[in-house]
Amino acid sequence: ANTACLAGVSLGMAQACRRSSRRRAKPRFAPDTPKKEEAADPVGQDDVRDLTDSTASAAAPRRPPPGLARVKTGPQMVRRKVPRWAPDGGGGVDLMVADKGIGGELDTLTEEVVPGDGRVYRVCYDLGIGIRKEASIAAKRTGEDLLMGECFEVKTEIRRAGRRYFELLDGRGWVFDWTEIDGERTDLIELAAQLYTVAFPDGVNGIAWSSDPTMRFCTVNGFTNEGEATSLAQAGIRTGDVLVMIDQDPVVGMPFGTVLERVWATAGRQPGSGYFYKVTTENPYGIGIRDEPDIDGPRTGEDLIRGSVFEVDEMVEVEEDLTYLHLADQRGWVFDNSIFEPESPCVVNLAEIEPGCTLTMWRGEVDELAKTIGLKFRQDSNDGQPFTLTVLEEGEAIQRVPIAPGSNLRKTLLANGFQVYQDLRSVFNCNANQLCGTCVLDVMEGGDNLTVRSVNEAAVMAANPPSFRLCCNIDVYGDVTVRLRPRGVKYGGGT
Repeated sequence: ANTACLAGVSLGMAQACRRSSRRRAKPRFAPDTPKKEEAADPVGQDDVRDLTDSTASAAAPRRPPPGLARVKTGPQMVRRKVPRWAPDGGGGVDLMVADKGIGGELDTLTEEVVPGDGRVYRVCYDLGIGIRKEASIAAKRTGEDLLMGECFEVKTEIRRAGRRYFELLDGRGWVFDWTEIDGERTDLIELAAQLYTVAFPDGVNGIAWSSDPTMRFCTVNGFTNEGEATSLAQAGIRTGDVLVMIDQDPVVGMPFGTVLERVWATAGRQPGSGYFYKVTTENPYGIGIRDEPDIDGPRTGEDLIRGSVFEVDEMVEVEEDLTYLHLADQRGWVFDNSIFEPESPCVVNLAEIEPGCTLTMWRGEVDELAKTIGLKFRQDSNDGQPFTLTVLEEGEAIQRVPIAPGSNLRKTLLANGFQVYQDLRSVFNCNANQLCGTCVLDVMEGGDNLTVRSVNEAAVMAANPPSFRLCCNIDVYGDVTVRLRPRGVKYGGGT
């Protein structure tokens, strides 16, 4: 009976304690209630305690609250804040409560999962963010951090309890968007850029394009009329967005003129009045150029990659066999296999092409685009060191001048006192607007270190040797040797 009585008393006390505990509990979203006056802190704050104080030493040792680390400084123990979301912060602290919203378990039932859709974010908090293994602040760390200014692309986003969790596309783990510091919300990341895709059933029309000074990025400069501006804006296209891909073919890093030819081809438009074809093979490496109209003939070592637009000046048709096309720039021959593969030919005449395409666009800084897609340009591998431009002039000694990666060849020559033009063309020229076609030079060595010629330049210079180039249309990405004012130039107008 005594045992039963004690058990009953114990049970009653436990229930009373639980009732008392429930009465004292305060929801985390309720306003703070006034606290009883406590002894003043020696420095006016609770961050520093003198552990030699007799009152403090008589009591049980105080443990630092979660998120605070102890640093011993002589006779005192200073507790400084180490944000748990930052690298090396909050080790060993249970943070589950920080990952719950007002609704507790209800939050997990109302979470929303959305795809990343090409969004790219940048870390904007100076201490960075520790990467988690799961979509929770309390999840274990992977041991890696995202540092201030680092960008990452999102694979999946989870929205839960007013916070967003982002799964990194590269598979390293999860990060989240904000936390609370001193009672205020502090954003840890910001939207840096976004990849998005727009379909053009009738081909690309209505967009005015431009290029950056390096001619590596093709951007939206505006719209051709108000009607097009409205429809394209509704599709999500904005001025300043960068063109990344046409269908599945990347165009970043291509010369501006080459990109425009591909854009026009989506609507069946030709860059000139001749016969133009587009490479449509499913092989991502394109088709090889032959020395003669024979599929088994020797290759030149060059290829036409998928999506390329080229002009044809001669055609050889073989009965019930392949048709061979001679490139107008004199590089060689390619073949048309439509007689055997009518549904998926390797080349298509632009006049017969079916309009339509998709464009993949980038909204953000071009430097971040290069980092996101892993793009590395030739000049980037030179660590900014100048290349050597060797200049040959009739009756003059050989001269060598440094040229920065990506520099325009004409501007560099003029800046160093060289005369690019023949006779009166030094006065009557288009001032590098690619209109007169008179700034011709002969590339003796290093042609592969220059931007490739567009179809327009090739058409203008068709009557000249392949090494003759318009220097206003050239950017330099390696050592090069040129001869100024070569003899025998046949001027054909501008590009």
